[in-house]
Amino acid sequence: MSTLPKQKILAVLNHSRLELSGVQFPDEMIDRFQKFCAILQKWNDKINLTSEKDALSILEKHVFDSLQYLRWLDPSHKTLDIGSGAGLPGIPIKIIHPGLDLTLMESQRKRCSFLREAIRALKLEGVEVAEGRAESFSNQEAFSGKFDRVCFRGFSSLDTCLAVGLPFLKVNGMIILKKSPEEMPGSADGTFKNARIMESKEVEGFEGQGSLMMVIEKCST
Repeated sequence: MSTLPKQKILAVLNHSRLELSGVQFPDEMIDRFQKFCAILQKWNDKINLTSEKDALSILEKHVFDSLQYLRWLDPSHKTLDIGSGAGLPGIPIKIIHPGLDLTLMESQRKRCSFLREAIRALKLEGVEVAEGRAESFSNQEAFSGKFDRVCFRGFSSLDTCLAVGLPFLKVNGMIILKKSPEEMPGSADGTFKNARIMESKEVEGFEGQGSLMMVIEKCST
């Protein structure tokens, strides 16, 4: 597996668009990012996890985009990444906040195998892989209403993300999702049944490509 130079990783972590100026980047963290990008590159040769195949593109596209979620997360938030796939955004977030209680939910068996291998190789603790469709977990006692944050990246429409994600949240918990700027909220005033849009922020990727981060609060059960 190829290893990314430390300076390439620091160039991403220190990028002004991520606003991570208060975060320390110890060698163990850099090493985990190196390993994650290398493992993802290796598995991409076997199963299609991302369209970007080399480690540097994975870093600059997927790791960078995943770290944009950190604006609305801290280590105290019990967090669920639905449709995690290649561990995005969950694993890069976990590398920054190693104490985060994180669940990666994924329906495809081969992708779950990748997630378990990545967790083992990176020696991450406090991470669970939930294999199956989100709808099959939402009524289970261990999952229903248990999370502070639910993350989506490239999952589906806004309305589908709300329908799937809200049952997992505590009251006042938040869904964080990334959409194209062209996708408008399903309600003109930014409110939905049992939920409301708290923030809608335009962000730019490492190379300046635009997208929209939406933060939606669960108001009641």
